[in-house]
Amino acid sequence: MKPFLLFLMIWNLGFSQNPVLRESDANFLYVCDPAAEVFNGKVYVYCSHDQPDAVDYESMKDYVILESSDMKTWINHGVSLDPQLDKGFEYAQSNMNAPDAAYKDGSYYWYFPSDITYVGVAKSRTPTGPWESAVTNEFTTIFDPTVFVDDDGQAYIYGNDHWVDLGEQGSHIMGAKLKDNMVELDGPWIRLSEEKVNEAVHVFKREGLYYFSARVGGVTKYWMADSPLPEYADFKGDLAPNSPESPNHTSAIEFNDQWYLFYHRGDVNHGSRYKRSVCFDKMNFREDGTIEPIVYTLDESVEINKPNYPPRKRKKTVAKDILPNEDGSIRHNAQDFTEQSGIKIEDQKDGKKSQGLGEISNGDWTSYSDIDFGNSADSFPFRVSVATPKDGGRIVLRLNDPKGTIVGTIPIAATGGWDNYKTISTTINGIRGKHKLYLCYEGEAKNLFNLNWFEWIPTTRKKR
Repeated sequence: MKPFLLFLMIWNLGFSQNPVLRESDANFLYVCDPAAEVFNGKVYVYCSHDQPDAVDYESMKDYVILESSDMKTWINHGVSLDPQLDKGFEYAQSNMNAPDAAYKDGSYYWYFPSDITYVGVAKSRTPTGPWESAVTNEFTTIFDPTVFVDDDGQAYIYGNDHWVDLGEQGSHIMGAKLKDNMVELDGPWIRLSEEKVNEAVHVFKREGLYYFSARVGGVTKYWMADSPLPEYADFKGDLAPNSPESPNHTSAIEFNDQWYLFYHRGDVNHGSRYKRSVCFDKMNFREDGTIEPIVYTLDESVEINKPNYPPRKRKKTVAKDILPNEDGSIRHNAQDFTEQSGIKIEDQKDGKKSQGLGEISNGDWTSYSDIDFGNSADSFPFRVSVATPKDGGRIVLRLNDPKGTIVGTIPIAATGGWDNYKTISTTINGIRGKHKLYLCYEGEAKNLFNLNWFEWIPTTRKKR
């Protein structure tokens, strides 16, 4: 884990302090998807982290914690959890979007999405870390996970099945019990809303009533029920308008006898929908428990900006020879590498007047960026086309570095000559998503084999 960075920001302002972090602050960060919690008399906000040059959500890769004891003075702990780099979180992949945190039996749990719809968990003895993984792999599937611990100690996890159907087709508020260990489901997912939702589910309890909120189109709406897993909570209407210049994601807390709604917006700090800033405003309840619609505020000194989106980089046209084949496999020419060490491209006599790699020796390697293995960790075939009169060579498949994690090894047997190409296959397990793939070449001979192409069949995760 990284050492903590503590930056103190003190403002002698009235209530309106929006946004919480200012562009003029030292060590300013764009933070979003706020999951606010009250632990030990203090407010902790667990946030996603937008990059200053972001043009989409794919650059989100780590998480930030904000802390306050009075809702006026805020401590920015900086990046506190980076599941893609921190040791023990090797299973974590893709966009690090909206998280949530919870406390039970002396431990703090930080829930975050992995591979969009799967849930990883970090664990700590303090609200700010250091964090270690509480699981060896994602333990369930849901979009935008949020966790609530009831007064009796029973914990629940919620979200929506926008990206993966859990039972009936559609996108609804879903909920399930958690076991006491906080990292296993204690029963099936249950549909809680009759109405469809888009994302950003959040749950809180007030005076014996349970509140469920979610974004529906451009508006955050809410439901009420008298139990944490109702058979369809009662739809009540609008909670908050869409946040300016960004789809909203909210959370609610009670602190010092006042309720607050946390959210983000993209029209301050020279931000955008991909560079957001956390804000909060008061929540007021009517006598029947319903909520007065939230009114967003800004400090008088804050200017609203028109987002300036930098031009997207033009993506390379996908070459014809790496389009899917009839069996669903994708073929990549060996000479179309991103980087290489010790490699020579040669014309190859494979009957198609193609090029490939030749004079391959022990210790040589080639790398290939953005190799998409699909969205399931199930096993899949990986094949290479090679030619050699010799036995004893091998291709070692590694991720992200020529000394990175080994995901497969392909022994190369003699094919009958330098021009006699044969396809050799292996099976890869437990890898999904896009990676930089390294083909590392090993063997005792000086000239091991010629390599024409490699291909794989991206896996598809079955709906649960």
